[in-house]
Amino acid sequence: MMHRMRPLLGLLWDGHRREVLLATALLVALSFTEGAGLLSLLPALQLVGVPLGDHGAAGRVAGLLRDGLAWVGATPTLVPVLTLVVVLLAARAAVQMMQARVAARLETDVVQGLRVRLFAAVVDLPWARFVGERPAALMHAVGPQVDDVHSALLLLMQLSAQAVTILASVAVAVALSPAITGVVMVAGVLLVLVARALRLPGRRAGDDLLDSSQRVLVRGTELLGAAKMMKAWGAEVRATDVFASDVGVWARLSRRYANQRAGAAFALSLLSVVLLAVLSGAAIRGAVSPASLLLLLVIYARILPRVADLQHSLSYFWQASSALASVLALLDRFAPTAREARGGQATMQATLPLRTSGAPRIELRHVTVRYEGSDAAALSDFSADFPAGSVTVVTGPSGAGKTTLGDVVLGLLAPATGSVTLDGEPLGVALSAARRERVGYLAQEPMLLHGTLRENLHFGNPLATDDDLRAALAAAACDFVERLPLGLDSPVGDRGVMLSGGERQRIALARTLLRQPDLLVLDEATSALDAETEQRILETVRALKGRCTVVFFTHREAPRAIADQVLEI
Repeated sequence: MMHRMRPLLGLLWDGHRREVLLATALLVALSFTEGAGLLSLLPALQLVGVPLGDHGAAGRVAGLLRDGLAWVGATPTLVPVLTLVVVLLAARAAVQMMQARVAARLETDVVQGLRVRLFAAVVDLPWARFVGERPAALMHAVGPQVDDVHSALLLLMQLSAQAVTILASVAVAVALSPAITGVVMVAGVLLVLVARALRLPGRRAGDDLLDSSQRVLVRGTELLGAAKMMKAWGAEVRATDVFASDVGVWARLSRRYANQRAGAAFALSLLSVVLLAVLSGAAIRGAVSPASLLLLLVIYARILPRVADLQHSLSYFWQASSALASVLALLDRFAPTAREARGGQATMQATLPLRTSGAPRIELRHVTVRYEGSDAAALSDFSADFPAGSVTVVTGPSGAGKTTLGDVVLGLLAPATGSVTLDGEPLGVALSAARRERVGYLAQEPMLLHGTLRENLHFGNPLATDDDLRAALAAAACDFVERLPLGLDSPVGDRGVMLSGGERQRIALARTLLRQPDLLVLDEATSALDAETEQRILETVRALKGRCTVVFFTHREAPRAIADQVLEI
């Protein structure tokens, strides 16, 4: 139990100690108000004619309460006693409300930090590591699994509140009748043993359900990503069958989990009723005063269901805490990996329009690159020079290593053998923040965020003015933007689906140009353009000569006309 809660408690304590201490203090206050509220019922019972007895615990407690009323100048009549009951119950409700608010703030702060921390760990992975991961699985961790962590935190708070309420009720019961309370404690232990015998869903069931849920999300993401291919093949039924198979496994696990809980809930409820009846008979035979008997029944009626609720909450907690174990395992797996340099990014973004370095000279000597798990070299004994301020066109058949070469030039991959230098200095897999801010990269399938054209352009340079945006759009031949009803505020849709392939490429190029790059790597950047628009883009690239080193990977012939050199792999 504790080994499962320890990571969660550590997550709460690290960076949130003040909130944890406040939540703990409120739980203690909640226990006092719970106990006081129960005890305040004794004078009320006496007023309605239920005898308390003169020497029992109930009589002594009622006497203390009468003395307290007298101390404030009130007599133990109906109105003062009921006022006391109302005040104490209202105080308990107020403390409960404050505790819930503090707990909610604590939960959301922790989950917010964990989600951002996990996402940062993912995007900080070196490229060679990142390409070996499944993006859909990583997003499942960042999304639904962190949501489950939130559920685990919520359940932990609920478990704490339930435990405090039970302890306060037990304390009052002990004051009234230690013997009967001892019997109740034995009954509580019996309930726990019954819950174990009934095999309430535990850690393993939670882990299995989490794995199944992840498979469903990953499979659905992969299939929807290939929607165009499925439509073209007429493979909708096949795709649905594959997805339905994974969903079927999840459904069976979920039903088994729910059935176990439902059966256990029925048995525990039935046992609670039997125990209440037995305790009532024992109390009557034990000559407990009527007031004590009534209050004990109220207390036990509150305790026994809450013990059952505690068991159910624990079963949910096992399921939710499985997600935390998975998320922390991911963080531990990514932690040893060298983080790419991030220092100074905010400063560089604030000064992005200022040029600090100039076009670099890149030299590769006998470079060989192998991907992890592959014996064959993706790039073998390759040497080339990319002069500062030049335009180099790289061509070659598919599989020759053009993409790998681009990753090496960008500093994303380190060669197994050979050397790469940038202005005469070794180029590592982690470019400096200053260099990163001066790199432009445009892929064949450009990434556009769901939002407006303006938001997508600002992703390249957050400080760009509207004049900067229009100049970049003109350089990238984005005349179509002027014809849109909303102009720069026009939505692009999910991944730019509301634009054509050529329009997406041109918007992405404009965003890249806003960075004023010293090094520009273009990967089939004109593949979706007509000949006239391609020529306009090539003229823009030609104008960058002398102040930007351009490496243009392409299968097309037109870019050769602006090249200072052509490399064929």
